[in-house]
Amino acid sequence: MRRQLPSNAGITAKWFPDKERARATVIFDCGNKFGTAFAMPLIVWLMVNYGWKTPFIVSGLFGFVWVALWLAYYTDPEKSKYANKAEVEYIRNGQEIKEGTGGEAPLKWYQLLRYRNIQAMCIGFFMSNYAIYFYITWFPTYLVQARGMSLVKMGYVAMIPPLSALCVGLISATISDWLYGKGVPKTKVRKVNLVGGMLVASSVALAGFIQTDVGAVALLTLSYCGLACSGSALWTLPGDVAPRNMTSTVGALQNCISNIGGILGPIVTGYIVSTTNSFVPALMITGTATVIGALTYAFYLGEVKHIEVD
Repeated sequence: MRRQLPSNAGITAKWFPDKERARATVIFDCGNKFGTAFAMPLIVWLMVNYGWKTPFIVSGLFGFVWVALWLAYYTDPEKSKYANKAEVEYIRNGQEIKEGTGGEAPLKWYQLLRYRNIQAMCIGFFMSNYAIYFYITWFPTYLVQARGMSLVKMGYVAMIPPLSALCVGLISATISDWLYGKGVPKTKVRKVNLVGGMLVASSVALAGFIQTDVGAVALLTLSYCGLACSGSALWTLPGDVAPRNMTSTVGALQNCISNIGGILGPIVTGYIVSTTNSFVPALMITGTATVIGALTYAFYLGEVKHIEVD
């Protein structure tokens, strides 16, 4: 799933004008959250009724179906039979840089790391992914071990944060595009979502101190919603800053660095929980990571504009 997101960023840059890009981005990002939400009870049901191997088989089959549909349907706008000439002109006329219309990439992928905005994107996404992977890996265990929920109850409660985040992501992206359409500078529009979302996500640090299950789940849901808010801008940035024909490359670069955070997060959380028998320190570290991400986007990320290559 994570490997698809850089390609999605490039496809969004090709298919949508700049003023609609946040909404398009959050739709594919919310597909991730939708899948996470409904996978929880489905996987539990499959495990209980058909054994632990069955969820792996079913998930793999879904992937083959999706590949077949994608290969049969997708092309770039100029080649698509579903886009007429007027639609293609509307897309291209609304783009500061017309992505995917010919030419070669002006830089090698590693040369992108010389640019401050690329560095900021990688660091910020690293911190975001550190937090996101808590929900992907340890959240079900937290509900069972720390909150004493049954496996079936956990499956349904685990749906609440991603479904709530899906709605918040759509709303925040719509507001973002509306502000940009009204003439608010792109840098301010993106940073409102990035910084504000990451700061809201830091509420995960408080969840371990709440005694009631309802209160803890509410804070964790609020945190996930903050991550969704920042995510709508986070995956829009590659199309905003990449040199011509390099949106997917920029997306892949920040995704690669961010997945290091996704690898470290579960390991660090597991080590802390096993040595302290408590999720509280792990949740506090996760909250600290989101604050660092917010500060990175606020002060290290510069003006959001395309990189100019001599």
